[in-house]
Amino acid sequence: MADQQRRIVINLPRAPRPDETVGLNIVTGPLPLGAEIRFRTASGRLIGSAIPFGRTDPNSQPVFQLSLAGRYIKGSRLEILADMLDAGSSLPRAPTEQELVSVTAWFVPQ
Repeated sequence: MADQQRRIVINLPRAPRPDETVGLNIVTGPLPLGAEIRFRTASGRLIGSAIPFGRTDPNSQPVFQLSLAGRYIKGSRLEILADMLDAGSSLPRAPTEQELVSVTAWFVPQ
């Protein structure tokens, strides 16, 4: 399963309170039509997906935003697992460095 997922660790400046929301900025490279990158917490909770709409410019780096409730984060270390489904495939694989460029986090103002 490890070769089918990419592990991302983000060290937050502090542990979020249970009622806080942590936002995620996901930067991808151009993704094939019909591709989906799925994001889960280390415990398996689905956070969301990055799915391109239509064709993307081969030189673009689309940005997707997801959010996660603070109650699902233990401490200040956020571990995310990412896998990718190609169009028409039911077998996930780990996204490459060119497909999943970066993931950063911030505390969403309340």
